[in-house]
Amino acid sequence: MAVFIGRLADVGIAKESSRGVGVAAQYSLPKTNITFDDKVNKAVSEEGLGSIVGYGNQAIVTQQFSEGNIDGEINANSFGLIMLALFGGDTPTTVQTSATKHTFALSNSNAHQTLSIHGSDPVADRIFEGCMLDSLDIDISLEKIVNFSASFKGKKGQDSTFTPSYSADYKFVGRDLVFKVAADTASLAAASAVSLKELKLSFKKHAEHDFILGTIEPEAGLNKQIIIEGTLKLNYEAVTMRDYMLNGTYRAMSILLSQTRDTLGTGGSSLYFEFPRVDFFEWERERANDDPVTQTINFRCLYDLTTSKVISDCYIINMVASY
Repeated sequence: MAVFIGRLADVGIAKESSRGVGVAAQYSLPKTNITFDDKVNKAVSEEGLGSIVGYGNQAIVTQQFSEGNIDGEINANSFGLIMLALFGGDTPTTVQTSATKHTFALSNSNAHQTLSIHGSDPVADRIFEGCMLDSLDIDISLEKIVNFSASFKGKKGQDSTFTPSYSADYKFVGRDLVFKVAADTASLAAASAVSLKELKLSFKKHAEHDFILGTIEPEAGLNKQIIIEGTLKLNYEAVTMRDYMLNGTYRAMSILLSQTRDTLGTGGSSLYFEFPRVDFFEWERERANDDPVTQTINFRCLYDLTTSKVISDCYIINMVASY
C-alpha cells in the first residue's frame, strides 16, 4: 500500500436508533484532522523471573475501545447531529420554505444520544459503535471559518464498508457573529451587540466507558456532569468586563451565528446559544507597545434557579427535516 495523506481519509457519522447498535452513515463529515481510533488497555505482568528486568513475560489485553478527536469546520446540516449528541434532545419545526429549526434541550440523563462513526482510508474501513460525545470546542475568530473540535468515546472498531458522499453545506465566519450580554434573557433582544475579536466556547460532558467484568468491551458509554465555559477577547475600551469579574456580576449571554449568503428557502442558516446566568473570571489586558490594547476574560455558565436550566435556548437552522 502506497503512503497517503490525511485528505484521503473520510469520516461518516450517524444517529443510532439503539445505543451501541451501528447504523449506516447519514453524513460524510468534512474534517481538518482526525485522531479518533482503536485503543486498548493491557495488564502487564510485573512478576520476577530470576532477572532484574522490570516486566514479566506477558501483557494481556484487558479492554478494547475507541476514542479521539474529530476536528472540522462547522457545516450547518451535519453539525446538527453533533449538537444532538451534545444535548440529547431535538425538536424540529419548519420555519422557512424547505428549512428547519432544530431546538436542542439538555437531557437530564446520563445516557445521551450515541453516534456510529465510520472511517475510511486507502488501507481499511471501520465502524465504531456507541460513540458518546465527550467534549466539544467551538472557535470563532476573525479570518477563519468557524471550526469545532469534538472528542468521542466508543466501542472498538469493526471492519466495515463506507463509501463517502459529500454534499453542499452552509458555513459560518466571524462576521456572522452577534454577541450580546444583558441583565437577563428577556433583555437580550434589545441589548447592543458587543464587538469581539475572538470567542471560544467549550462543552465538557466527562463521558466515560462503562466496563464490566466478563467482557473486553465497554457495556455502554455514559455522560456525567456537563461544564460549559468559554473565553472572550475584545479591545480594551471600558472596564465593564473587568467589573463583571471584580463585582461578581452575573449576566445573561447570547451567541448567534447567522448568514444569508446561502439561501435556505426564504432565509439563511443560523446557530444560536443562550445562557441565563453567566459568571466572569480571569480577566487580563494585553498591552504590547505597538499593538491596540486588548482584554481577555473567561466565563462559565451556571445553573439558573429561575428557569432550572444552564442553557435557556439553543437551535440550528438548516436543510435537515429531522435527525
